[in-house]
Amino acid sequence: MNKVISRIPEVRNELFGFSIISIIIFHFCENAETANSSAVLSAFVKGYDLLIGSAGVEIFLFLSGMGLFYSFSRDPHVMRFYRKRLARILPTYLLFGGAGWLALDVVIRQAGWGRFAWDLSMLSFWTEGVRLVWYIALILALYLLFPLLYRLIDASDVFAVALIAAVCAGCVALYYGAPTVYRHIEIALWRVVMFLIGVWYGKRQREGRRFVKEWLVFAALGAVFLLLHLLSKYQRGLLWGVVSLRLGKLFYPMIIILLAAAVLLRLKEGRLRRVLRFFGAMSLELYLSHVILRRIMNTLGFSTSFLPYYLLCIAVSFLLSLAVHKLLTRTPKHR
Repeated sequence: MNKVISRIPEVRNELFGFSIISIIIFHFCENAETANSSAVLSAFVKGYDLLIGSAGVEIFLFLSGMGLFYSFSRDPHVMRFYRKRLARILPTYLLFGGAGWLALDVVIRQAGWGRFAWDLSMLSFWTEGVRLVWYIALILALYLLFPLLYRLIDASDVFAVALIAAVCAGCVALYYGAPTVYRHIEIALWRVVMFLIGVWYGKRQREGRRFVKEWLVFAALGAVFLLLHLLSKYQRGLLWGVVSLRLGKLFYPMIIILLAAAVLLRLKEGRLRRVLRFFGAMSLELYLSHVILRRIMNTLGFSTSFLPYYLLCIAVSFLLSLAVHKLLTRTPKHR
């Protein structure tokens, strides 16, 4: 197990590819769950939601935290760090987000340019819970805070544990103390935990120290919380209802990462790994084009719960992603 855990950076790009593909499948399941699906499709949706669900997002954040730690430890100049990160994410977001919000707010909904600017700025997520590009809003906030997070986690493992505990406690406190605010941003706040674990893992890897015990603890918590989450559907109010929140699936992706990495490390260099690396290299573009096009299609009445429409959504978003990725990566950039 230690060998697999210590070699996760070797398959980081493949894991990015796995995560974006899993997110695309999850979004179809999310749509199909609310539609009148066949018995076979319904069983697939329920099984996928149980075994993988939206864990691809947590994998994204874990890998991003790990990568940012490596990057910042090599070059701790704060302004250079910000320039690199913004150069990676903002051009892609402004292209896809600008076109997407223009279509949604100005053309389709005719909500006006003020609404367009508010949504494009992503302030609408933090204030109203408009979730279309919530991941970009979160990752930009994490970029801003990263130099501080780096110094805290790099200083002591105790700070890493304290930060993880503080985020969990803060989410629960917000749930009880300000439920409206919680509903708006809980999709992002809980996910900070996996980002912090990724940063902590990066630190331990750089120091050449094992992370097995910590990984096993998180995996065990993931299994226990998931079980309690499932039980809470039948026993409402179980543990004050906290396990019915995103906490119920919070650490479960640690199990998926370990299993996926173990499989990838056993595979010889071949087509599957190359395909995953290919998708991983343009995962940001795929994510943005996919979620925006999916929203536009659903808004126009082309429900992506209908498989042919969803396949069309995937095909168009792939072509757009490929074009934008080639346009923006003529000079090398680092995630």
